[in-house]
Amino acid sequence: MAIKEKNQPAVATPAASTGVGSPESGFAINPEINARLDKFMADNPKITEHYTNLVKENPDRAIRSMALSSMFRREALERQVQRQMPQVKEWVKEQPGLEQQIEAKIRTTNPLMRMAAFIKEAVKAKANIDFAPPRNSASTGVSI
Repeated sequence: MAIKEKNQPAVATPAASTGVGSPESGFAINPEINARLDKFMADNPKITEHYTNLVKENPDRAIRSMALSSMFRREALERQVQRQMPQVKEWVKEQPGLEQQIEAKIRTTNPLMRMAAFIKEAVKAKANIDFAPPRNSASTGVSI
């Protein structure tokens, strides 16, 4: 391992990096999130140094670390879907034609996210039904 000079920073400053998020990299850039991440990295140099060293010294472990966080998010979403789906399915079956309408909307959704998308669309439909203005059957279509 090379010896670092004292006047060199241990970790590259976030603003100075031209890797991920630079126009040359081809990755999408969200300026607001990028600014928040830069601030977080500047405020937490130990965390930044930890991940920098992890990627440099043990890239396989870095990949597993990122995959682990994705796995936890996916499992949490799956648990939420499993809890909500019975109630949602029951309510959707009570609404004529809604199931086919939702299925048509989520037809192109990634199969791994299809159940979560189904729940999201059902919740939107319920909100539209619950908060729709009441219909007046004697209405002539003219408002005053």
